Amino acid sequence: MEKDFDVIVIGAGVIGLSISYELSKKYSVGLIEKNKRYGLETSSRNSEVIHSGIHYPTGSLKAKLCVQGNELLYEFLRENNILHKKTGKLTVVVKEDEIKEIERLYKQGIENGVPDVKIIEKNGIKSFAPEIEGVCALYTASTGILNVHYLMDCLYEKFLNNDGIVGFDEKVINIEKKNSIYLVETEKGKYYSEIVINSAGLYAEQISNKLGFNYEVFWVKGDYFTISKKYNIPLLIYPVPMKEGLGIHLTPRLDGFLRVGPDVEYVEKNYPPYSNEKENSIFKIEERKKEFFYNEIRKFLPEIKIEDLNSESYGIRPKLQKKGEGFKDFVIKEELSGFINLIGIDSPGLTCCLSIAKYVKNLIS
Repeated sequence: MEKDFDVIVIGAGVIGLSISYELSKKYSVGLIEKNKRYGLETSSRNSEVIHSGIHYPTGSLKAKLCVQGNELLYEFLRENNILHKKTGKLTVVVKEDEIKEIERLYKQGIENGVPDVKIIEKNGIKSFAPEIEGVCALYTASTGILNVHYLMDCLYEKFLNNDGIVGFDEKVINIEKKNSIYLVETEKGKYYSEIVINSAGLYAEQISNKLGFNYEVFWVKGDYFTISKKYNIPLLIYPVPMKEGLGIHLTPRLDGFLRVGPDVEYVEKNYPPYSNEKENSIFKIEERKKEFFYNEIRKFLPEIKIEDLNSESYGIRPKLQKKGEGFKDFVIKEELSGFINLIGIDSPGLTCCLSIAKYVKNLIS
């Protein structure tokens, strides 16, 4: 049976684009996306943060790939003149009983190989951001922000320049392995490849199921608000993290305003999350949350007023942990010879996009 490609990548979010670009340096690659354009789901609706790697258990894939990815991503952004800024981040203690968690994060960050991590006292917080109140804070210099749309545009162009081929508006309906070749069938055609990489994000479990691998993935929505008043806060401000997420945090946008969020809300998976065809209150920014966001932020930014918060956007990310469960790592593995699954790629997936691509390339090699 004659193959069309060496590799087919399913899903053109920032992870799929990164993998496709990396592999196109060596292989013939076809990229299949069910939407009409790349990056329309999780990849384009997030905090656009470049994470340092302090939050993930030492030895986990998230920890290793985040620290590696942080360095690779800054290098790529610089080389390609993509809008970004290494702002640094403060994780702020507002109650004495949170200090032990900050000390644990500091130790974990050092063990993970995160550079420039230190605990600073109250006066140190003021030197970074005068309006922020806290007992002490953990400072990570390697945290930053980027424009993810420009990043995806660059990856896409580089992939095409390497003779990569993309099929948009092609939903995968079947995958079969015939001898050493995979048949990937979409609503528009059939394609044959030696290797298939499932990078379908929110729908990765559905793709995985087609070859008999069953994972339970949960959709978690996060709303964002914007603060209309400008503050002198040039770096990211996070609370001490909670069990199910990193908490409601402040992210300086590249236009100078502050983004607030996201929260953590488990939602049903039965609807297209960004479809204009379905009017469902779940998939809207919820004004009722404004008071909750306000109360969380004023813990370390007491000057804020509730009327300064304006609804901005929402995003949905795939998680492997059920509500109330603790840490779950990325799943990036070769399930069958030539079939590589990427399941539950939530935060810090954006930071890890280039390191994940190299990891997948090593699995193939």
